[in-house]
Amino acid sequence: MQTLRIFLRVAFLFLGACSEGKKVSVKEVVFDSAVSDIQWLGTDQKTVLVQTTKGRLYRSVNGGDAWKDISDQLKGRDGTQVVVDHLVKSPAETSTMMVAGTKHDHYITDDGGATFRRIRQKASIHTFLFHKTRPKWALMSAWTDACEAKKNAIKKSGDDDADIGPCSHMLYLTKDLGKTFTLVTSYVVQFSWGEVSQQQQDRLYFTHFRNKKGDQPKLYMWSEHVDFAYSDDYGKNINRLVTNGNKFLISNGFVFVAKLKETKSQTVNLMCSNDGGKNFRQVQLPQDLDEKSYTVLDTSEGAVMIHVHHASTEAPYNVGNVYISDAQGVRYTLSLPNNVRSSHGECEFDKVLSLEGVYMANFKDVPRADGDGKKEGISSKKADALKDAEDLEAQASSGTEVDKRRTPKAKAKDESIVRTVISFDKGGVWSYLKPPTVDSRGAKIDCPPDRCWLHLHGITNFQNYAPFYSTENAVGIIMGTGNVGPYLRFEPDQTNTFLSRDGGLTWSESHKGAFIYEFGDHGGLVVMADDVRKTKQVVFSWNEGQSWYDFELSDIPLEVDNIVTEPSATSTKFLLYGTRGDTGVMYHLDFEALGQSLCKGVWAADSVSSDYETWMPSDGKGTEKCMLGRQVSYTRRKQTSECFNGEKFERPTSRKNCACTEENFECEMGFTRKVGSVECKFADDGSIPVPDQCTSSDYFNVVGHRKVIGDSCEGGWQPQKVAVPCPANSRMSRGAMSVLGTISVVAAIMGAVTFLSRSEKFKGVFANYGFDAYGDVKYATIGARTPETGLDSCGTRFDADFIDNDQDDFDDDAPQLMAYTGGGGDDRDRDRDRDRSRRDVPRGVDTASAAVPRLSKPPGKSSAASDGDELDLL
Repeated sequence: MQTLRIFLRVAFLFLGACSEGKKVSVKEVVFDSAVSDIQWLGTDQKTVLVQTTKGRLYRSVNGGDAWKDISDQLKGRDGTQVVVDHLVKSPAETSTMMVAGTKHDHYITDDGGATFRRIRQKASIHTFLFHKTRPKWALMSAWTDACEAKKNAIKKSGDDDADIGPCSHMLYLTKDLGKTFTLVTSYVVQFSWGEVSQQQQDRLYFTHFRNKKGDQPKLYMWSEHVDFAYSDDYGKNINRLVTNGNKFLISNGFVFVAKLKETKSQTVNLMCSNDGGKNFRQVQLPQDLDEKSYTVLDTSEGAVMIHVHHASTEAPYNVGNVYISDAQGVRYTLSLPNNVRSSHGECEFDKVLSLEGVYMANFKDVPRADGDGKKEGISSKKADALKDAEDLEAQASSGTEVDKRRTPKAKAKDESIVRTVISFDKGGVWSYLKPPTVDSRGAKIDCPPDRCWLHLHGITNFQNYAPFYSTENAVGIIMGTGNVGPYLRFEPDQTNTFLSRDGGLTWSESHKGAFIYEFGDHGGLVVMADDVRKTKQVVFSWNEGQSWYDFELSDIPLEVDNIVTEPSATSTKFLLYGTRGDTGVMYHLDFEALGQSLCKGVWAADSVSSDYETWMPSDGKGTEKCMLGRQVSYTRRKQTSECFNGEKFERPTSRKNCACTEENFECEMGFTRKVGSVECKFADDGSIPVPDQCTSSDYFNVVGHRKVIGDSCEGGWQPQKVAVPCPANSRMSRGAMSVLGTISVVAAIMGAVTFLSRSEKFKGVFANYGFDAYGDVKYATIGARTPETGLDSCGTRFDADFIDNDQDDFDDDAPQLMAYTGGGGDDRDRDRDRDRSRRDVPRGVDTASAAVPRLSKPPGKSSAASDGDELDLL
């Protein structure tokens, strides 16, 4: 152990806010550089491995209380120190991990880092993927040695060496944790194990180039030379499933494949299978739009939520549309347009992990001119789309966006009109977040409900602010950083930290400023620290935000990167890490030292003697507190109880179904609804099949609703068929053709009469014909007593006031046609936007239906980086 690299200081710091002298145990450790990754190992999650940015490895066997530098255990074949590139943990065995070096030395541990064994593979590992159920099985991909040799040759001489063989991406299989490897196939783009739920856990899915000669090209864009295939005998027989299938994702029984549609326009179609790849069907979207790429957001609740990048060059930019599928994952309805995304495919759309069917998202709510004459609704022919359009996402090894943990990737700040919405029914209905009435200092917040809401930052801006966040074991608790106002602000002095303890229905301001946060003790303990400025202070609450306490970590401030706890979030021990200059600093925070007793009376909730209460989540719209057609009751600690739940706490729950209401249904294809509305309106987007007998002047009846996937309501409101007009280009009915024929004949006769009346030959026939018989009739002089105006000749004006004011009324209140486009420029003046927010900005996001997904965890760095970016396919 290199004791010089670690400086350990133990201190017990008293809390000035606690009159009883309770204290939190604080221990500090200094690393050689900043923390880049943290992994918990073992069944009890007490073993922790930390990788630093300089490639050293540290280990703790007591949850981070004490640390040891184990980098010396990793020696290269030449005896030099191995620089750790990334860590990969096995899902089948929690004590097994692969440690990849930056060059050609890689190690395996199956005892939580106590010992390491070198992998018998000299190539640089590109991707290492453990089997989902077999602890000793793994897939590994690597580039051939020719790739690096050619790259070096080009750097030296400007020309590559044709004699060193082709550069290609190879896929290998090991069944003994890296002792031996067998080649599966070559020229691979992407690969994954099969789905356990389909009994295909041993199947290998992959995309690969059809032509296996010469250097393998990098997949800069969608390619017609790549196919999606599988093998059940580890490469002996390869079966093609989707021709031109470039990228794929396997999740919760669904197999998605992005298939090239047209090479020149770089458009793709999304194919879906829910039967283990036996049958693939093209996904049906409600809008006729080009599809550039997809991000699968979530598949965890029986339906598929996808974010589609369309191919428009119109503003707003850096957005996409969110769609929700039926049970088969094929027919999709629009749930949320203009969903904010990054150029890497990260979307500000997440699931509240502790509750069913609750999702949060950010979208750009900006005025747009559709040009289709519609006052409201989503444009059927013009999409909200991205400006930059060539990113490829949906990596099979990464999972859906909801499966991914927080990463430090983020885009630059954007001053567009971004707003936050929440859905309590899987994306069927969206509404704005209700702002708190007072701030954290007790001052009243002036926020008119018609133009002011709460807005929170999402994952694309994680580099600057912590995103909205929840965990599975902290029932109903959500935290986020943002502001109260007409739209999301990005200035630090406008950003504060907020908390909800009822699943996002109501919110309170926890602290002024932007903080990073973490939950422990099943949500009974919240710990946070300043996320923008250097700090030496930690703030915590043991009563779900009702009161807050703070204490100092040390005399020297640090820049906090994150606060984490073991993955289940049941412990009262936390790790806070950051940097102080060039060195990494980590603090172990033990809140058991507060001396709180364990809570009692879990089975007697709501009684006076119990520390627990029952709580039922609600969307705030009904008295029965039903969500997704059922009333769910959770047992949680009372907010005023001074006790801890303990790591072994098991939360009792009960359920019963409710009567159906319109909110239990989402819109069918061809119908949309606005934010805050349950009415499904006909969108006229061409997605509804038209009966053959439909005529242009006729109507046909369709059902505009479908039940939300996973909703268990019974009886009550049921959708009825509604009449929608046949398309204007439909054939005409017999009656319409008869009327049109009659009009044509009359028009022809009138035209002939007009022509003849102007002819000199027939002029006498049509001019003053028949007046000769009245030659003796006398006429009075016209104009002898002429009224001054035409209105005077009509008598008294009973409508004078109406006529006088008519023009002014029309000018002020004339109906206007508007939709949602444009607005998102890059250079926006913040003061100008602030002034604009005081005016009436047209609002309303038209949503359709859907079902959907989770909130990101604040972790360290994403594990895998390739040595050569030029060769990165995945």
